[in-house]
Amino acid sequence: MAKASYTLREGRVYVHQKCRQSTQVNGGDFEGLCNPFNLCLGTVCAHCGGPRALRTFHWADTGEQLDDYRRRLRTKVPPIYSWWYLWISPLIGLIAGTIIGPLFLNNSSLPVAAGSALVGTLIMYLIIGPKLLMLIAPKKYYQLR
Repeated sequence: MAKASYTLREGRVYVHQKCRQSTQVNGGDFEGLCNPFNLCLGTVCAHCGGPRALRTFHWADTGEQLDDYRRRLRTKVPPIYSWWYLWISPLIGLIAGTIIGPLFLNNSSLPVAAGSALVGTLIMYLIIGPKLLMLIAPKKYYQLR
């Protein structure tokens, strides 16, 4: 992966394949779009508006589709990051949800424990886990081409 001179402030430009118009993305939106562990199913065309699937956009400078770009980044990360994202983070959420849910709800029944375990797992997998990973990961994925 080649390192490029992308910054959060300047961002990067992607093109919507249907209308062939470009959109510049920067800041937190750019960082989230480039984070291979962040749940991101689509983005917005500034010309057409409305959310569209990542496969309908490509980077203006390389021509690579956004979903292919994110998939490629996921294959290049160190294995410990993938383990964190796929196994460790959800396991922490499962354990925390199993313990915290029944305590918070003052109900230790099996459905409450199971439901809170599921909620904890999803929160860690989809929201907190990717954010924590980016705090400890030395790479800033938005800088990679």
